[in-house]
Amino acid sequence: MSVEDRSASTSTGVIRGWGCTPTGDPPPAAVCETPSRATCLPAGLLRGWRRTCLYAIIVLLMVLVFLNIALTLWIIGTLRLNAHGIGPIKIIKNGIQLDGHAWIVDNLAVSTISSQPAQPVTVHSYRNFTVLVSEPTHGENNTSRHVELAKLLIKRDSVVCSGRKFEVRDAHGDNVFSASREEVRMSADTLAVDGVGGVTVKSAIQTPSVRAPPGSDLQLESLTRRLSLKAPQSIHFDSRAGSIDMTSHGDIKFDSIVGSIKIDAPNIVISNLKEASVTNKAQKNIRTMKVYQLCACASGKLFLASPDGVCVATDDELCR
Repeated sequence: MSVEDRSASTSTGVIRGWGCTPTGDPPPAAVCETPSRATCLPAGLLRGWRRTCLYAIIVLLMVLVFLNIALTLWIIGTLRLNAHGIGPIKIIKNGIQLDGHAWIVDNLAVSTISSQPAQPVTVHSYRNFTVLVSEPTHGENNTSRHVELAKLLIKRDSVVCSGRKFEVRDAHGDNVFSASREEVRMSADTLAVDGVGGVTVKSAIQTPSVRAPPGSDLQLESLTRRLSLKAPQSIHFDSRAGSIDMTSHGDIKFDSIVGSIKIDAPNIVISNLKEASVTNKAQKNIRTMKVYQLCACASGKLFLASPDGVCVATDDELCR
């Protein structure tokens, strides 16, 4: 290469080789004299920007798909989802089966709650437990509301049951106890009440038999009012192994409208009766024998008179 060629190439800005460089001038390099986005970006981006945006969208969608798959697997692992249910909850033919504990946050509406064979069912509540039976009704302006038919409320210190009737049945389905506004009925063979106070009744008791268990006393007592025993046919007092005591601060009255009052005993003792001193004949050893006549006043009072005298009381104070 000559000096002239070098000078020429220097002047034109073209470098020529030792005979291997093509004679044609190569395209000038892109020189960013005035920088702009259109001239400074790579040529690959300028040519396929649509393709680049499509690749970016695909990559973004792939990231979202992987995130969704990971989130789904995490939810399945946390809730223990399987083909039969969710964790301890299994879907069976007639409903769902739960193994373990279940926390009910608000309300639970079911038709039947039953346990597995030989397994108990426990309902635990921190404040109160309510079982409610209601019926939907339509009021004014077509507004629906629920009417409470029966309600069982278990509080911390009490159990409240509200409804038209309360019934208790045994294992065979027979009625044992029923309570309503009209009556309270016991269908058991024996009503046993244990305690010092016994049974307190403010109105009346209607029963075919009142008896005490073997080895115990039966006591009917009214502290401040009277005690009344009434029956449409008869009243029978029977003590097979003990005595019958009747004590009253006031009067004890036996009244039979149609029938009679019968006292069946080998010995009838009426103590503390007043004695009448009226007699016509005085006999010896009568006082020592303690034999008297039992007489009655017109008012019904009883008194004793001499066995050989007239059964008439001349003293007015005796029959008052």
